[in-house]
Amino acid sequence: MTADANADVLVAGAGPAGCAAAITAARAGLRVLLVDRATFPRPKVCGDALSNRAVALVASLGAGAGLDAAPHADVHGALALLPDGTAIERAYGSAVGRIVGRLDLDALLVDAAVRAGVTLREATSVESLTVEHGAVVGARVAGDDVRSRWVVAADGPGSVARAALGAAKPLGRHLGVSATAYFEGVAGALREGWSEHWFHPSLPCGYGWIFPAVDGVVNAGVYLRRDAYDGAGVPLQRLFADFLARHPERFGGATRIGAVRSWQLPLADVRAPTGMAGLVTAGDAGQHIDPLTGEGIWQALRSGVLAGEACVAALRDGRATADVLRAHRWKLLREIDAPSTLRGRIQDAMSAAVASGAWRNPALRRALRWGYGSGALEVSKTVS
Repeated sequence: MTADANADVLVAGAGPAGCAAAITAARAGLRVLLVDRATFPRPKVCGDALSNRAVALVASLGAGAGLDAAPHADVHGALALLPDGTAIERAYGSAVGRIVGRLDLDALLVDAAVRAGVTLREATSVESLTVEHGAVVGARVAGDDVRSRWVVAADGPGSVARAALGAAKPLGRHLGVSATAYFEGVAGALREGWSEHWFHPSLPCGYGWIFPAVDGVVNAGVYLRRDAYDGAGVPLQRLFADFLARHPERFGGATRIGAVRSWQLPLADVRAPTGMAGLVTAGDAGQHIDPLTGEGIWQALRSGVLAGEACVAALRDGRATADVLRAHRWKLLREIDAPSTLRGRIQDAMSAAVASGAWRNPALRRALRWGYGSGALEVSKTVS
């Protein structure tokens, strides 16, 4: 066992969720070891969108100044665009969101964790969890047996926690698929500094996006829920190409930078296990992404903070393990997973309305303006 192996909390994964958990625990005086197989800074396939509440969370974790200095675009609002081009708008007021690449965001959070007193081990893989007498007591890390009093699994959809928790892989309506690419020379933004979400029958339970440019480079992509994608029977790359082709006024003179990249998103599921004795999950490892939008950064940050608080409750405050796990699960349900489940039902209704043409009905448009434009059902954004 290496000299730095003993820790109060071992965090697997140094993305937004892992860093949020590590910083929260370290600020409370716990000894935290943060492990990631990558070396930072490193790129990450993502839509790069931070909601305004995510921006505030990044600042609260000590990376606000770095986020302000990093290349970014402010996002003042968003447009939901129906098939005929009708826009339903939601304005964020003074609480702007950001478009910022994960290369910068994740490196800033890792730096904040180190400044908070977290011990970081990069280029190091967490291979499996160590379970003794029904409790997680550490992990196998790059061939070492690392002992810890609690583990936070924030290592993504293929988390090492799945085996210990007996968790099934997300499928169907609990999985999303997305494809994205970067473009230079995208023309004709409908409103400068506003995100665009284009809904179309060819993208059931999903949409295509065009985000504000960062230093002249636009992140564009498509997102669909997996069950709807499977039912459509069209390859994801073709759906993305068709989305671009429907907007020649935007992409006709644009140049793609790099390859089209795709990834899967574990969508929120109230049935997904969130922990066991000595273990809590966070971020994609805990399956918290919003099914309606595919958004996951705020969810990762917030679930990471809650995971760190659970470790503090158990180790510093001395609360009973069962009480800690029960409270942790309830907070996740209340703040993230239950609202996201409701938003998944709204997604079903919206997809049906777009496919059938019912979106033309004035009453339905008023309902969309209330639900989308007012932010009445939003958990991750402040809408003015």
